[in-house]
Amino acid sequence: MKKQNFTANKGNWLIISVVVLIVLFVVIQFYKVTHIELKTQTATVSTVYDKASSEALFIRDESVVEKAATGVTVPCFEDGDKINVKGNVAMQFSSSKAAANYSKYTDLTNQIKYYQTLEAQTVGQSANLETINEDIEQKVINYADGLCRNKIGDTAQELDSVLVRRQLIIGEDVDLLSIIENLRDKRNSYSSFSKPDKYIKTDESGVFSSYTDGYENIIDFDKAEETSVKEFKSALSAVDKSKDVADNVGKLVTSYTWYVQSLVSTDTVKNLENGDYVNIVLKDDSSKEFKAEIVSGADVSLGQKETLLVLKLNEMDADIAKLRKAEIEIRRNKYEGIKIPSEALHVVNGKKGVYVLIASQIKFREVNIIYSDDDYVLAEYDESNTNSIHLYDKIITQGKDLKDGKVYT
Repeated sequence: MKKQNFTANKGNWLIISVVVLIVLFVVIQFYKVTHIELKTQTATVSTVYDKASSEALFIRDESVVEKAATGVTVPCFEDGDKINVKGNVAMQFSSSKAAANYSKYTDLTNQIKYYQTLEAQTVGQSANLETINEDIEQKVINYADGLCRNKIGDTAQELDSVLVRRQLIIGEDVDLLSIIENLRDKRNSYSSFSKPDKYIKTDESGVFSSYTDGYENIIDFDKAEETSVKEFKSALSAVDKSKDVADNVGKLVTSYTWYVQSLVSTDTVKNLENGDYVNIVLKDDSSKEFKAEIVSGADVSLGQKETLLVLKLNEMDADIAKLRKAEIEIRRNKYEGIKIPSEALHVVNGKKGVYVLIASQIKFREVNIIYSDDDYVLAEYDESNTNSIHLYDKIITQGKDLKDGKVYT
């Protein structure tokens, strides 16, 4: 009998436990439905564009500089340096050792010139220590910025120079003459390597780049505006295959004009004409924006689905000289306003707007939409309109029973 009572009690406890769990689950769900957490987003000004993304080819007027048949060939210039007609573009040495010794000789020569210049600047000079300290601070910033961008350049030497000047001004003993003499003694041991065996000259002026890919002439630069879709697709596919460029010392970009070719939807050029301008950025580096003229591809036929857009640009630097194929973003119209998630939009009395949280009170702000996307809208920012959304308002993106004037607790 006791065993039966125990079994019955055990069954009752199980039933009670299940009922309690069900009730608890219902209570939790009811709480979630009736107590939705209020979420907000701060209103800030954003910039968006009418834009389209596509793969692009970069066409330049460039010629390869080949290495000498024997020995070691070393470029005379850094990437991005300008070269004049008949200028020395590269140096030829009999061996790697000879090239290394020449490098040591020129490095010591530059150090000597540096300390000679520093000595001339400090002789009889009276400078304000505060000014020097400010200069040091700026040089440190320049050096740190160069490190971040991996472009130190002359920033290290400039920092060293101003630090030595400070030492001299506060009376520390810096024997520049001894430093110069010591450097001259070292240089003398490399005096037989003061010149290369031979120079390679160029018949054109241009911008030097040590980067070559073997596709410098894949599209005829002079016919870039006449390229067919078939030629473009063939070239775009070809550049994915690597080529042997071991015999190249670099290349010379002989024109500041260059082209970007991209196969795009005809919607991209809607309301555009040849001669109009757009802006482009690289998808993986949107920090640099290029202004480009449409020279071909905007004149499309009825029913045409895609067009080969050819853009012309007129600036050149070391980074541009390396581009061959990349994903680009073509930007047309520019819009500035307050970015609002689509789910935060409401219509109250026929007016579109958002609810914002001011202190603990909910307010309805009207918005004038100037741009919309699937996930967000851009509202006009008008600080003179007291009924419109304000900068730094806390836009309510999630909440329940939102009403103008309601106090949220």
